[in-house]
Amino acid sequence: MTTEQGRATRTRPNLLVTGTPGTGKTSTCSLLASATGLRHINVGELVKVKSLHDGWDAELDCYIVNDDLGLHGS
Repeated sequence: MTTEQGRATRTRPNLLVTGTPGTGKTSTCSLLASATGLRHINVGELVKVKSLHDGWDAELDCYIVNDDLGLHGS
């Protein structure tokens, strides 16, 4: 489906699951995706694989996500 401006319109929902590390978010989302036919995207893994970050934050034990990098086709 597309809009009059030629942009694709969403036909399925985007669900964002956040929470404390180690609580089962990835496992739960994988099961949810399997049960519903939705696609599961692990944002942390995507940031790492596509280098959408400005380095590693040792204190927070995570990548420093750069939201602007994804806009340039990385």
